[in-house]
This record gives sequence, structure tokens and C-alpha cells, in this order.
Amino acid sequence: MSLTIYSTISLIAAIYCTVRPKILNTLELTMIFLLVMYLDSNIMDLVMLNFKAIELADKTSAHVTFYLTFIVLYPLIIACCIDHCRKVQASWLKIFLILAAVAAIVGLESGLTYLQVLTYKDWNWTYDFAQWLCIYIVTYYLHFLFRKLVLKELKH
Repeated sequence: MSLTIYSTISLIAAIYCTVRPKILNTLELTMIFLLVMYLDSNIMDLVMLNFKAIELADKTSAHVTFYLTFIVLYPLIIACCIDHCRKVQASWLKIFLILAAVAAIVGLESGLTYLQVLTYKDWNWTYDFAQWLCIYIVTYYLHFLFRKLVLKELKH
């Protein structure tokens, strides 16, 4: 059940991100994807393996669902949000977009706990929110530095 739900959500998100016009180029999107996957996998390894604050269900479908979400869905949400933030000028709207993206990811992770893919032991949604807000901020800042470096290289 969880695999069907989250694969459908991931497919819709992938189609949406592919079809809509983007400001970011392919290299920037790839960098964002890889960075989000790297940060999330390292944080989840710490939380799951070292702190044992989150436990993954033993079913194969639960494993596939979990990896599908953090390899495809969460990087798509963050990449689309960064792209949308590049389009808007109002800072209050940028803050709203960032908080909405982080809230969407936290909501999707809460859905994973509801569908018993994940079990929180010493973890809750506020930690999830702080984790994803930090991942977003680090990704946004590194994207800014990456863009600045590329523009500097193009001028020479």
C-alpha cells in the first residue's frame, strides 16, 4: 500500500518537475539532487544506525518506499522549491515557499510513519522539520556559491 502511494506521488512530482519551465539548468539541478541525497542519507544513517531514533520496517516494500522517497521525492521537492524561489522577487513569498516545501516533506515523512514504514522512537516531527530546514538552507547556500563560482569562471 505504501509503495503504491509513494511511487504515485513520486511519479506525479517527477512529471511536474520535468514538464514545467525551469530557470535552473541541468547541472544545477543535478548538483542539488546529489547534495540533498548526500545530506539526507548521512543524517538518516546517523539517526537510524547510531542514535536508533528511527526504525525502518522489515518488509521489502517498506525499504523500497523509504529509499524512493529520499532518493527521488525529497530532492525533487527541494529542487523545485529552489527553482521557484529564483523566480519570485518578494522575500516573504520566498520564505513561504521554503516553509511550504519543508512542511510538505515533513508531512510525507509523517505519512511514512502512519503507513508504518518508519517508527519514531526518540524522534518526532519537530526534529524532522529542523533536519529538513537545515538541509534546505545548506543546499540553497551551496547552490548560491556554486552559481557564483560558475558565473565567475564564465567571465574569465
